[in-house]
Amino acid sequence: MTKLRNPLFLIISIPIFILLLWLIALPDSIIKTTIENSISNNGRLNINPSIKGLRKGLFFTVYAESLELKIGKTTALIITDISGRINPLYLLKKQFAFSIRGKIGTGNIKGFFKLPESGSLKIDKAEFSAIPYLASAGLQGKGLISARLNLTNNIMDAVFEIPDADIRSSTMAIPMPISSFRKIQGALQLQGNTIKITSISLDSDKGYARIKGEVMNGSMNLTLELMPSAGKLEPIESMLISKYWISPGYYVIPVKGPLMFLPPQTISKS
Repeated sequence: MTKLRNPLFLIISIPIFILLLWLIALPDSIIKTTIENSISNNGRLNINPSIKGLRKGLFFTVYAESLELKIGKTTALIITDISGRINPLYLLKKQFAFSIRGKIGTGNIKGFFKLPESGSLKIDKAEFSAIPYLASAGLQGKGLISARLNLTNNIMDAVFEIPDADIRSSTMAIPMPISSFRKIQGALQLQGNTIKITSISLDSDKGYARIKGEVMNGSMNLTLELMPSAGKLEPIESMLISKYWISPGYYVIPVKGPLMFLPPQTISKS
C-alpha cells in the first residue's frame, strides 16, 4: 500500500507545486519582463515590445491592458484587452509558449507563440486606422484588414486583405489616385530591417496594380506594375504613365527612395 501511495503522492504534489510556484514565486513584473524579453530577443525581427497593465490569473492565465510593438522606433501595432495562457509544459523545457487573444481597434486577434522560434497570429477585421505603422508610413484611410501572420525560424510571413479599402493619402508617388483602389491584398515577409513584398495587388474601376520588391532599412526598392482599364484614366494620368509603357495596357514604374515615416503629431486621427 505504501508503494502505491508514493507515486500517487508525486502525481498529486507536482502540479500543486507548479501552481503554487506560479501564484507565489512569480510576481507580475517577472512575467512581464520574460514576455518582453522573449519577443525582443528575437533580433532578426527588430521588434521592440512594451506591455502595460499586466496581471496574472489562476492556472497560468495572464491579462494585460495593452501590448505595443515597435519596428525599430516606429510603433507598428497596439493590441488591447489582452488575455492569454502560458503553457507550463514548455517552461519545464526552458521554452516560453503562450496563447493570446485581444483587440486591434474593434477587430479581434488570436494566436499561439513558442518564442523565439515559431508562432501564428490571426487578425480579423481590424480597422485600417488602428494600425499606427501604416499611418506613420503615410497611408491613411478606412477599411477592415484581415491577416494571418506566421513566425518560422525568426522570419515573419504575412498575408492580408482589405476588401473595402478607402485610402485617402499616401507619401508614395503613384501616377494613379490611390483613393481609386477599393480592394487590396498581399503577401510580405519581415526579417530584421527588411520587408520583402512578394506581391501587393490593388483593384479599382480604373484598373489593376501590383507592387513587388523590398524595403530595407527604410529605403524602398519597389516595382509598381500598372494595368489600367481602357478609357478609364484621365488624360493627365495617361500622360504621367506614358513613359513607363512596356506593352499595350502594361506599365512598369520603379519606386525607389526613403520611406518617410511621419512623426506622431502629424498623423491624422480621422
